[in-house]
Amino acid sequence: MLSSFPSTRTQTHWRGITNPAIWLLLCLTSTIITLIITIIINVTVVQDGSNDYSYDTGKSTMLPIPVFATIWTAIDLVVCRFALLSPIHALVMSLILALGYVVTAAITIAMYEWDTDGSWAPGVPMLFTFLLYTIYMSYAARAIHAGKKISKSNQRMSNLQGDA
Repeated sequence: MLSSFPSTRTQTHWRGITNPAIWLLLCLTSTIITLIITIIINVTVVQDGSNDYSYDTGKSTMLPIPVFATIWTAIDLVVCRFALLSPIHALVMSLILALGYVVTAAITIAMYEWDTDGSWAPGVPMLFTFLLYTIYMSYAARAIHAGKKISKSNQRMSNLQGDA
């Protein structure tokens, strides 16, 4: 079912390394789950008691990356289906989002007390989502490397054929 999801141009550029649609769906699912957990924790726990530094601190530190990642990953999924999702774009996108998630997770986990309530809880799915984006990034790097090897091989073949 998902093997035919990416456009022909996207499949050509990924050179059979992986199906980017599968990784985008995994990342999108994890991002949506992270966003839901973050919203629930911010509404119920973070604003309560001595665990908040100021009003809306939790929302302003925890929510931007999951919201941004949800939108960007959803757009990339549409691009993967109907246009060309370049491995270079995927590498840059996953690098930016992975760094955003690991920094946000570190701040979220370090900023709130562990023993009073679960304000630090969104940091755990953020770290899992960071891991997914990192794996996706490695596949994109492999696809870029495979493309460079193919282009060098084609250049050598054309040089050999030109000499004959």
